[in-house]
Amino acid sequence: MALTQLSRRWLVALYLLVSLIPLLALSDLAVAISSDAVTRRANQSLSLSASLSALYIGEQIQSLEDVVSSFAHEQDFIAALADGNPAGYDHATIQAKLVQLSGVRPGIAGVVLLTADGSLSDVFPYFIRPGTKLGYASSDWSQAVRRSKEPYVSPIYTSIASGSPRVTAIAAPVNEVGGDGTAGPLLGVLAIEYAVINVEQFSRQFAGAQGVLVTVADQGGQLVAQPDAQPQLDPADRAAIAAARRGRTGFVQATQSHAELIGYAPVPRIGWAVFAEISAADAFADVDRLRVTVLVFAIPLALILLLGAWLLYRTLGYWQRAEAEVRRLAAIDSLTGIYNRRSWDDHLARELARARRERRPLTVAMIDLDHFKRFNDGHGHPAGDRLLVETAAAWRSIVRATDILARYGGEEFAVALADCSADDAVAIMGRFRAAVPMGQSCSAGLACWNGEESAAAVVARADQALYMAKNQGRDRVVVADQPEAAA
Repeated sequence: MALTQLSRRWLVALYLLVSLIPLLALSDLAVAISSDAVTRRANQSLSLSASLSALYIGEQIQSLEDVVSSFAHEQDFIAALADGNPAGYDHATIQAKLVQLSGVRPGIAGVVLLTADGSLSDVFPYFIRPGTKLGYASSDWSQAVRRSKEPYVSPIYTSIASGSPRVTAIAAPVNEVGGDGTAGPLLGVLAIEYAVINVEQFSRQFAGAQGVLVTVADQGGQLVAQPDAQPQLDPADRAAIAAARRGRTGFVQATQSHAELIGYAPVPRIGWAVFAEISAADAFADVDRLRVTVLVFAIPLALILLLGAWLLYRTLGYWQRAEAEVRRLAAIDSLTGIYNRRSWDDHLARELARARRERRPLTVAMIDLDHFKRFNDGHGHPAGDRLLVETAAAWRSIVRATDILARYGGEEFAVALADCSADDAVAIMGRFRAAVPMGQSCSAGLACWNGEESAAAVVARADQALYMAKNQGRDRVVVADQPEAAA
């Protein structure tokens, strides 16, 4: 099937389908691949930053825990506790040890010694009456140490030290030591209160160096250190903290109050969590620029494709009109404007098929202009051509819309009269004879189709009748005898 025989709209739609859709798909794919690459890089970078921060904080807390445990195991300090009897405590020795312990590391807000039952024994540098029962936060970590007999790092709480700093207690049990080196009964609990502002300072320094925001949370989800721009936790932050507290390292993409990418990691052994984050806007800035670049190139290209679709539509329309004109010219006699011999053969075959299908009569007429050669020689070829043109025009005004009029060749014409009997055909031929212009005449031979014969056979009978009309003197109509139908 020729291309121009298809619907122009379907062809244009197909053109747009195979051009615009791949363009849009490739544009979207480029942005998606870039976004995925950014997410993977952010995952690796943020998870690494969170892990490094957690490792450093864990090492700092662990070193303080080792210091407290070391002091708790010194023989002179154990001896000063007088077998756990507060009445016999050597407070001078204890206070000296507390002062010494408070100076081992910057950031220690105070040092506390509790009795075995959790009462306050000695503090530095506070001025609290010995024997005072501590508040909930202190009793919580003291109970944890007394239960486990192991060092313990507490959640964040507000200290009663000067300035009420936020601290974490790093506590260790003080036990008697048996002769074989095994731990004996609990004599008390030694703890330092470490100001979390030191963790915040480290977090800010690390965040500035890495270009990320670092947040640290304790066992209960309280913020130990946080970015200045983040006064509270989002649900995604809490989910990351919960996962890190379970000992996991991972990555989440939050879209709550502000879109952000978060990498998280646990602080070893103490149940704290660290997570590093960057805003999605910063992380995907390159992707946004790529998206703009893609649009900058895709929109003009799409407009060009749309222009191409419009030009294709116009071109196909021109081709269709040109093809229709070619078909018309191939079917029409160029001089007279009626069907030519080729079209006559095609139309007659279709008319015979329809007459056979509908069981209707069909009459074929072969017509010849009398003495046309003599007229042409006498008046010239232009006059002969004009006679042919005027004759065709006159006869075309006579035939019905269902009839077929064609120039068979030279001065010979053919007519197929649908649903027409012999008598009606003779009458029509009479009108044809009367309509011949320029004082000329014509002869006609008629053949009524017998319902079975071929187009060539019925034309041959009509042509034989025309031959008889010429032999009988011209300017007349002869009807061919009807052949007998095959048995």
